[in-house]
Amino acid sequence: MPRDVTHMQYELMYIVPTTFTDEDVGKVEGNVKALIEKAGATVTDTARLGKFRFAYPIKKQRHGHYILAHFQAETSAVAKIEELLRISTEVLRHLILRADEAGGNKFEIVQFTEVNIDMKDDRPRRRHEEKPAEGAAAAPKAEDAKGVTAIEGETKEVKAEDAPKLSDEELDKKLKAALEGDAKEA
Repeated sequence: MPRDVTHMQYELMYIVPTTFTDEDVGKVEGNVKALIEKAGATVTDTARLGKFRFAYPIKKQRHGHYILAHFQAETSAVAKIEELLRISTEVLRHLILRADEAGGNKFEIVQFTEVNIDMKDDRPRRRHEEKPAEGAAAAPKAEDAKGVTAIEGETKEVKAEDAPKLSDEELDKKLKAALEGDAKEA
């Protein structure tokens, strides 16, 4: 069967925000039909697919009325229809496909189901505390120890007045010995 190259069959899916009532959606359908006919196309049929929740907000809307329309148009008229739908305040999103690309009436719209990531009982914990090996003493927590003792793993708190008094020379000797020891170990 020869196909008319000048007029092709197209499918338009568009979403109307839920701020419009069912009666208003009927008016929007009429407006979109008039818009398509204004561009020089002919609407063959229109079907409301229902109200569905979006996966993410679109222009601060969470739900929308999905409408499917089939029309015949010249290829040059499709660009004009796209432009008119893009500037329309009544249509959130739209998609125009050639009917042979769209796959006919074999489609299934699945309602979006939201996953609640805040449910603490349903998800595994992110941080796992290390358990000490059997027979080994539990390591002290870093927040319990203070100063140098936190590095060495001791839990005894050392106060400044209790620390032994060192002269500058003794301190230099201890630092030098510690640095040489680190250099030998490396």
